Amino acid sequence: PPLLRQFASVGNNLNQIARKINSGHWSGHDRVHVVAALMAIGRELSELRDEVRKQGERGDS
Repeated sequence: PPLLRQFASVGNNLNQIARKINSGHWSGHDRVHVVAALMAIGRELSELRDEVRKQGERGDS
C-alpha cells in the first residue's frame, strides 16, 4: 500500500537523522532542538496513523 511505503520512508529518514545526532558532531544544544522536533514529528505521525485507522474502520477511502 502506498501509505505504508510512505511511513517506511519516513522511518528510514528518521533513522538517518538519529545516526547523525549520535555521531557526536553536533552540539548538545543542536541535539536538544532536533530531538524536540523529532518528538513533535512522532506525535503528528501517531495522530495521522490513528486517523487512517479510524477511516479504515468506517470504510472511508
